[in-house]
Amino acid sequence: MGILLSKGIDTQGVDENNEPIIIPGKSIYIHGTDIELTSVYARIEFVAHADGTTIDVTFKTYLDHAHYVSGDCVHTDIHVTGFDFAILETEEQSLAVALQYSILKFEDLGYSAVIV
Repeated sequence: MGILLSKGIDTQGVDENNEPIIIPGKSIYIHGTDIELTSVYARIEFVAHADGTTIDVTFKTYLDHAHYVSGDCVHTDIHVTGFDFAILETEEQSLAVALQYSILKFEDLGYSAVIV
């Protein structure tokens, strides 16, 4: 399983004068270029710490699943390479939970993300 990342959805916010503004969704570019990608396929690796509630996640991006299979990573302008988070005590440290929390982190960064 992986994560399909794509341009985030535009959202409404307010500026410093409390005026409504549109916050554009974050686009994904090949690092060092002006080439915008429609989407990328992200694969995560995670570490479940012995405390039972902490997970560290790192990820790599690929143009699509076929490029993942061939090991052909694509470097993007996504400015983070991983996340760490505390899960609820009622949750298990598992791949499914790591993926769900990763989705939330990617969305916080302004991207659209779905588990595929």
